[in-house]
Formats: sequence, C-alpha cells, structure tokens
Amino acid sequence: MKTQRLIIFATVASLLMMTSCQRDSLEETFSPKEDAVTVITEQTGVNAKKGSSSGTCNPDAYVITLESRTQVNGYWEWVWSVYNPNPGNGNNGTAQGLSHWGMQLAGCVNPASVTGGAYSSDGQNWSSFSPSYQPDPSQGCMTTPVIKFDFGTSGSAKSYYKLVVSQDYSEGLVPGYYKSGSNTGCCTFYFTGIGGCGGPVEIEVVE
Repeated sequence: MKTQRLIIFATVASLLMMTSCQRDSLEETFSPKEDAVTVITEQTGVNAKKGSSSGTCNPDAYVITLESRTQVNGYWEWVWSVYNPNPGNGNNGTAQGLSHWGMQLAGCVNPASVTGGAYSSDGQNWSSFSPSYQPDPSQGCMTTPVIKFDFGTSGSAKSYYKLVVSQDYSEGLVPGYYKSGSNTGCCTFYFTGIGGCGGPVEIEVVE
C-alpha cells in the first residue's frame, strides 16, 4: 500500500513539473520581446513608445486614398487625396486641420526616381514643388527620411497630392505620418503608396 502511494505521488509530481515547464515555454514563445520592438522601430523610424509628439495619436484621423497611378510621357504620376472626416478642435473624436504629411518609400525605390511633386485644393490646379527625401524635423513620430507634402486640409474638403516618378513601381502598404494642431498632434499610419518594384501585379481570375 505504501509503495502504491509513493508511485501515485511520484506520478502527480511529474505531471505538475511537465505542466509548469509547458507553461513557461508558452510564455516565453508568446511574450513580446523588447528587441523585436526595437528592430521594427529602427527600420521604420516610428516612435513606437510615443506615437505622437503632441496630442493624441489617432492613425485614422485622416482618410488617405490613392486616387490614380497613370503613365504620362514615359513617367508615372501618383495622385493621393486626403480629407478630414471629423473636423473640429481635436477633442471628442474630431481632428484639427492637417498641417502637412509625408511618406516613406519602399526599400527598393530609388528616391532619385521621384522627379517632381505638386499639391492642390481641387485636383485641377496644381502648385509644384521639388520633393526631397530627408527627415522632417517638425515632428518626432517618424524620424527616418520621408517625402514631405507641406500642404494641409481645410474642414472636410479633400486636398490632393502628386508625385512624378521616372520608374515603374507597384502599389503597396507603406508607412506615413501626419502633423496637425496641438490637440490632434502627430501620428503614423499605413496607406497605399509607392510600395515595391516590378510594376503592377496582374491577378488572373479562374472560373
């Protein structure tokens, strides 16, 4: 009888030890690692801890849409629109007017291939500028080089932004940032931008 108790006790102790080891292994597997966060931050230049240099970071404060990507005289013109769906003072779910915004380029995109830029309040009459790929010191939520559009929004009206590119790049999700008033602040987001090389991907639908 004593032998049976010892066997049962040893079996239970062994099971408890196995369960504890499995739990520790799972925690180690699924616990976020600080090093992983650091790598992401270094690659994108995003201030992962702060997200916003002032105000509350809301990545959905503005709606950014790729309106067109067309070939014109051997170049490709990319046009985006930006609008504020909830204009206000930055409180209670509203967003202040956009001051400016910018984007990163995908790793395979040559910044020198971006040969021109422009912005517009109506998508018809454009004001040209010379794009540069460098950090924007006016904000702290994205510290890597960016192409900056120094033009904002008014109310809920759309503003339009254009880049002229000498090479054929494909669409893809890329990091962007916006800068607004003191309440809405600065924030990062992802949007459909100049995301890769090799031109557009054709999808064949098989019925």
